[in-house]
Amino acid sequence: MYFSLPYSNLESIIDKDYLIARYLLNAVDEKSVLKRLADFAIGQSIGTWLPIPGITQEMIEDYQARVLSLIEIQSNHEISPSYVFDIAFPMKNFNNSFSMIMTGLVGNDVSTSLKIKLVDVNFTTNALDRFDGPNHGVSGIRSFTGVYNRPLILNMLKPNLGMKPEDAAKLFYEVGIGGVDIVKDDEVLSSIPISNVIDRIKLFKLAAKRIFEETGRKVLYIPNITDLPTRMFENAKKAMEIGCDGVMINFIPTGLDALMDISRNFGKDMIIMGHYAGVGIMQSSWSGITPEVIIGTIPRLAGADMIMTMYPKSKEGIEYLEFLKVLQKQSLPMGKIKPTFITVGGGLTPLNVDNVIKETGMDIILGVGGAIQGHPMGPRAGAIAISRAVDSSIQGISIGEAARESRELQAAIETWS
Repeated sequence: MYFSLPYSNLESIIDKDYLIARYLLNAVDEKSVLKRLADFAIGQSIGTWLPIPGITQEMIEDYQARVLSLIEIQSNHEISPSYVFDIAFPMKNFNNSFSMIMTGLVGNDVSTSLKIKLVDVNFTTNALDRFDGPNHGVSGIRSFTGVYNRPLILNMLKPNLGMKPEDAAKLFYEVGIGGVDIVKDDEVLSSIPISNVIDRIKLFKLAAKRIFEETGRKVLYIPNITDLPTRMFENAKKAMEIGCDGVMINFIPTGLDALMDISRNFGKDMIIMGHYAGVGIMQSSWSGITPEVIIGTIPRLAGADMIMTMYPKSKEGIEYLEFLKVLQKQSLPMGKIKPTFITVGGGLTPLNVDNVIKETGMDIILGVGGAIQGHPMGPRAGAIAISRAVDSSIQGISIGEAARESRELQAAIETWS
């Protein structure tokens, strides 16, 4: 019973059309673990916990998931053993839908369920060809901005909620004239009674035009269109028609298929940004989905040109390791799939952007919110301070030396030191 399907090996499926999911498992003893994995593979594809009539050999060959490997990583018999195992899923099971992919990978048939955590996903070459990935990636977004020789600076407008579009447009101008390259909505703002997303696009375009006429610099706007599916589609269409630079979607609450649908329909003309809001509910030590899957590989395949990623507070511990693994999944070669443009935010100030640039390289978008709007000399000065800090990092001079020629940067150092 252990020498035929659903047991298999990588060599038997590598040239076919399969997704390979890797899981962490515990609380199953050694004598039953192989049988439990087989039940899981069957339950997540063609069957359930006991043999049922109507399953043919052809169905098994075409649609049944397959157990590829099992590795015991904790064999202390005083506690539950732990394992890493791989299951291969035929891509024809999912109709190219991320909703169905995630249902197959982590949706539980209660009769065959296991205490698992999805830790990685990989694809055979044939399976990868089903996805488009980002339309623009790093080079495309740099082309939008006209900036090729340094990291880009992104500002999420603050306050998050409550500003009228006219007031927000004034703030857009201030941060843009100060040196910000991209302005986006905060993830908690889409359309509210006093600020409709389309109204913001129209007014921000006028502010961007003014900045360009005065400086020759392009400043992009990426509004948050997260909403009901029909409204997201309508607003993406209107945004494209108006000439908006891009749109943002909170893809955890809306679903990955919504992100892919917007990317496929409007991504040729606009930058598509994905935001991770809500990802924390999917993670725990022994269940859920790792960040490198849910904000790394999967949204990249769904077409996100940028994926907002939280910068860890410390280099110590698991959070920093997970951060680096996420960035790898967003950017390392993946067949024909373009890389996303790494976008990092969360507590960035002029004092730590040099560290971020050294850790990630030049091809990064630095997401700075409060350190711009909260600058003691105002948001324009906040944008100037961040710009000077980025310049000093590129030039290899200390931030203190750079501050001698920038009162805005000096004020930032004094404020956040």
